[in-house]
Formats: sequence, C-alpha cells, structure tokens
Amino acid sequence: MKAEELLREYRSGRRDFREITLSKVSLRTAKLEGIDLHGSNLHGVDFTGADLTGANLSHSYLYEAICRSAILKQADLSSSDLSWANFTWANLSGANLSKCDLNTTNFSGANLIEANFTRSNLKATNLRSTNLKNAVLIGLSTIDDADFSDVKNLNDQARAYLYLIADGVHPFTKKETKATLEQIRSH
Repeated sequence: MKAEELLREYRSGRRDFREITLSKVSLRTAKLEGIDLHGSNLHGVDFTGADLTGANLSHSYLYEAICRSAILKQADLSSSDLSWANFTWANLSGANLSKCDLNTTNFSGANLIEANFTRSNLKATNLRSTNLKNAVLIGLSTIDDADFSDVKNLNDQARAYLYLIADGVHPFTKKETKATLEQIRSH
C-alpha cells in the first residue's frame, strides 16, 4: 500500500488497515486518530508530528520508525518491535507499550505519563528528560544500558526496582544506567 492510498481511504472513513506493509514512507503530520494498523509492517515510516491518538499498532513492526513529536495518546503498541525507533518529544500518555522490544529506542523528552511498559525490553533505551508520572514499569525483561538522565516524576518504588535490575552503559550517551537512576529526585 502507498501512503497516498492509505490517507485517501482513511479520509473516506476506513479505519481498518490491519497487516498492511507500508515501509519507509512519509506520513508526517497525518491525522490518523483511531486507525487500526495491528500486525502491520511499518519499518522506517516517518510519523513526525502525526496524530495517532487511540491507534492500534499492536503486534506491528516499527523498526526505525520516526515518531518525533507524534501524538500517540492511548495508543496500543503492545507486543510491537520498536527497536531503533525515534519518539523524541512524542506524547505517549496512557499508551500501552507492554511486551515491546524497545532496544535502542529514543524517547528523549517524551510524555510517558501512565504509559504501560510491563514485560518490555528497554535495553539501551534513551529515556532522557521523559515524564514517567504513573508509568507502569514492572516485570521488565531488561533495562541494561538504558539512560534515565533527568527523568521527571519517577516514584521512589519504581526507581528502586529499576536500580535493582540496572546494569551497563548507554551506547551513545556513555552514561551508566545506575548513575542515571541515582541522580533522579522524586517530586
């Protein structure tokens, strides 16, 4: 499927685009609230500034997707591969990120209020300057090499849990995961 075709069909009222392949196309600033892209191949798609509020992206392949400043409030990304994706300054408040592969994903500056990370892989994830207020961070497979520098609103219980399982150094920022957790102050 081509980006133009998806946008045209979405504007005509279609919301079900399950299991499509839409690789390395631009959907910058697209308004796609409530779209169903379950099980889709979205490798390298550029969603910069797009509105995907309430979207179903579960079980999808978003490797290297660009979601800078995208709105993904209440979106379902569960069981998806978001490795090497860029969510810088994105709004993922209330998003379901459970069972995701977030290997080397960049969330720098993102709004992750009430996001659910249950049983996800956060290896080498960049969470610098994110807002983790009421985020669900339990049963994580790993946070090795992650960077939590300047995280906001991480409660003491979550910080203690993360510190227990933390190890390694972020590959790009060169900061030790434990050290980035030590400098966080709860509010």
